[in-house]
Amino acid sequence: MEKFHMSEADNHILIAGATGVATQFLIDIVSSTPGWRATGLSRRPPANGQPNVRYVSADLLDGDSCRQAVADEKFTHVVYAARAPHSLYTAMQPYARVGIEDVRTNLDMLTNIVSAIDGSALRHVHAVMGSKWYGTHIGPIRTPMIESDPGHMPPNFYFAQQKYLESESKKGGWTWSTSRPNVITGSRDRVGPNFISTIGAYAAICRHLGLPLAFPGKPGNYTSLQDVSDANLLAKAIFWMCNSREAENQAFNVTNGDVFRWETLWPKVARHFDMEADGVRYMSLIQWMDDKEDVWNEIVKKHDLRPLQLSQVASWAFADFALGFDYDVFSSTTKIRKAGFHEMLDTEEVILSQLQELRDARIIP
Repeated sequence: MEKFHMSEADNHILIAGATGVATQFLIDIVSSTPGWRATGLSRRPPANGQPNVRYVSADLLDGDSCRQAVADEKFTHVVYAARAPHSLYTAMQPYARVGIEDVRTNLDMLTNIVSAIDGSALRHVHAVMGSKWYGTHIGPIRTPMIESDPGHMPPNFYFAQQKYLESESKKGGWTWSTSRPNVITGSRDRVGPNFISTIGAYAAICRHLGLPLAFPGKPGNYTSLQDVSDANLLAKAIFWMCNSREAENQAFNVTNGDVFRWETLWPKVARHFDMEADGVRYMSLIQWMDDKEDVWNEIVKKHDLRPLQLSQVASWAFADFALGFDYDVFSSTTKIRKAGFHEMLDTEEVILSQLQELRDARIIP
């Protein structure tokens, strides 16, 4: 990571959406870097937040609430990692919902918090977006996805948010950047269900019922090339963007830097849980797991796990979405490497390691 180009003056970063897994890693980085301090903003600040970090509460849809939360503070940086609540969906019916793109609400949330900041000290605003920029949720796309790709037929609230940053930065004299991760993986305390914990819960239920570990996604998903974004790597990339002149007014794909196929990784996941892999059996997890709360309670009791409800460990709807692509989905990371951020990870090693972290934390058996 290149040296900071800023002065020795104190750098104060506001992180909106501070209870997410990537933003918790970002808070770790900021709070351990000399000359930097972090304030975390969320609707409900954590009761046991990270040490040496101030937390504030705000409703991002309420401009007055945002102004009250940041009153009397001068922030040099803003990282925006929030989004409006959205309806859940399944792999069987991925678009059977109203308001698939709530552009107005998501734009208002970003606008409210940025406009509430005292602009006299503001230097940079970063917004976490995603590979949905390219239309991965609609159908097959050109791969690898590159930042200069034109996107897809609107609506997409990422488009509106980036246009806002481009326009307001010119007026305010600050710079902007955006990150485009794919599926974010990782685990932290105080973080709800994520893709990896969902896979772990699914494996635990299969094993408890005496079943082999069948892959529940589409057959094409099993064999396609994909990538993911480790939460800690994403946090490092965001902090780099807040510090690098090469990142000013730019969008960057941020993934682990490699690709994988589930047909290679899934048998390793099965072995990790001392199970047999059973090929592909495509099903909607949100439907087939709807009655498994009692099974999960038996698993928790049997293995002395933390007393979490199944909904606190597994997001079946998101797993349906992520395992429902039957085409290649992966990004080029050439641009961010040429700009100066070179970290990359082995995705297979990372996913197996994250599953073990969840086991060590007694979240899954």
